[in-house]
Amino acid sequence: MIYYIIVGFSGIIFSSLLIYFRKHLFAALESTLGLSNAVLSNEDELVKHKKLVQALKSMLTSLGVSMGIILLIIALTSLPVYVFKLIKNIPAQDLDLGSVWVIVSFSVGTILPFLIKRKKPTEDYSEASILFHKLILNNYNLSKMLFSFDRRFKKGEKIQDKETFLIVSGLARAGTTSLTDQLFKAGAFSSLDYSNMPLLLAPNLWKKMYNPKKARLKERKHGDKMLFGFNTIEALEEYFFKVFLNDSFISESYLEKHDLTEDAYQNYIKYQSLIRQDNASTYLSKNNNIILRYESLREYNKIFKIIFLFRKPEEHAYSLLNQHQRFSEFQNESEFIQTYLNWLGHHEFGKNQKVFKFDTDEPSIPYDKNTLDYWLYIWLNYYDYLMTVENDNYLLIEYEDYLNKPKEVLQYIENDMNMSFDYSHIEPFTNTRKIDTSNCNPKLLEATDEIYQKLKDRKLKF
Repeated sequence: MIYYIIVGFSGIIFSSLLIYFRKHLFAALESTLGLSNAVLSNEDELVKHKKLVQALKSMLTSLGVSMGIILLIIALTSLPVYVFKLIKNIPAQDLDLGSVWVIVSFSVGTILPFLIKRKKPTEDYSEASILFHKLILNNYNLSKMLFSFDRRFKKGEKIQDKETFLIVSGLARAGTTSLTDQLFKAGAFSSLDYSNMPLLLAPNLWKKMYNPKKARLKERKHGDKMLFGFNTIEALEEYFFKVFLNDSFISESYLEKHDLTEDAYQNYIKYQSLIRQDNASTYLSKNNNIILRYESLREYNKIFKIIFLFRKPEEHAYSLLNQHQRFSEFQNESEFIQTYLNWLGHHEFGKNQKVFKFDTDEPSIPYDKNTLDYWLYIWLNYYDYLMTVENDNYLLIEYEDYLNKPKEVLQYIENDMNMSFDYSHIEPFTNTRKIDTSNCNPKLLEATDEIYQKLKDRKLKF
């Protein structure tokens, strides 16, 4: 009986060590897939060779560490039985190593450590889910391959490419999420949602494997009473541009204005067709980074529709400051939150916040990120540039108009898009917040107000 208890204890050691060293074993899996990703690269041969060598070194190092860990686990798992053998002076061939009782004892022992409840790395994602996200989203060439597979997979459905689509944009916290959500509920739109994660470039293949039903909604981390679930649409298309432009527009401190290649544009239209449910539907997306490539995109496509939202600068800046502090705190608690936002190209606030760079001069911001002045400067940088962009082909809507007259705003978009909307869910909002600007730089306030008045002159009137 004591022998079988010891065998069970060996099972506990085995599972406990697997759990303890799991991150090293995960790293081996990540580096192995990273090598496959390097092999799939279509880059210049010299660049590809360098990345292959780097990926191979990483994989061999990880595999070496993993082999050492596995040998250690085997040795420590066998140790209790070996000690029992020495104490009892039993020959190795006389030990019971294959009976039903040994198998049951070891199996029970291996299960026990997994029954201990461990804290999730984040509120919403298990370690296995995080690993899966890393394996897919960190490997751009693998994502491109999945995109190619998905295009072949959906060919039989005969969803035609369509150059008419709608983008909702603006500086973060301008109401873009809310307007996009209302539009999606009102019209025959197709868009990405949380259920498309992490196979963002292969939505149809992923749907065959994972198609969750509507889940209970909960408030998103922004603390703005916006609810989300698996079927809630979200700004996820930026990952497409990150992959097909290979993060070329992202530097350590900036998101830089850039031109789309014709190949990237054509693939973007094909990507929209993968997401659209039928030929009658129109692609809809929220993308706050689209301003960086808007002029280039417009050169390829004269007919797509885009909405830019703006709001009163001090209110907008205060909201950004609040979210910056909120997300910085979240990111201190969980590294995965920052990783997740980086995958999606969301650098609006938080520890990895980046500034839009619209020309060759680097924006110099002489303010601390925890001050209202910093975010007023961010507002000025964005909307001052927007005022220089040819405006015949975009709709400029003020946040206050959307709050107070949501139906009128949607009716204008409905007519402009030549679509038919359902207004049964539309309700006006209220915003009574007053912002104290007494400590702000007067010249900065004056500059933002000047641009704000120009935006109001140019906006749609309802």
